[in-house]
Amino acid sequence: MKKYTYIILFVLLASMLAVGCTGLNNEKKAPQSAAQDTAWKESVHNNSLLLQTDFGNVGTLNDTKTPDYTTLAITGQNIIDDSDKALKENDQYNLSAKYQDAQKEWVLALGDSKSAGKYMIIVADDSKKGNVNSENVQKVTSFSNSALAHIKRTDTLIQIAD
Repeated sequence: MKKYTYIILFVLLASMLAVGCTGLNNEKKAPQSAAQDTAWKESVHNNSLLLQTDFGNVGTLNDTKTPDYTTLAITGQNIIDDSDKALKENDQYNLSAKYQDAQKEWVLALGDSKSAGKYMIIVADDSKKGNVNSENVQKVTSFSNSALAHIKRTDTLIQIAD
């Protein structure tokens, strides 16, 4: 009986030592998570500026007297490419809980940006053929406005979380 008691005590002691030596790994996760949060916020900031510049380029196209449909198509493709790049970067981050809502909002912004870019290309191609579809023009406007609203909301949620 004494032998079993020693074995049980030894197993318990070994288990406690093992847990004590390895810990719960919270010490490593907290700084790593904070670093991920910081890197993600920087990525959002940089990509947000890039997308806002892309959308601003569309505005300057509207200011010209002669429509430049080739540039509109190129700008639409740039928006799609920049959105795809931002989505890939976004997927690399494992954020703390306080930034989860901002990250979801950012993904919505990028999805709407891609849709706006897609319809810019469609409008440009149709316009070159002389077939302007007002419904597609409205979709460009709608998706662009929605994307920019989601970007602003993302910034607000980041500020709240900070």
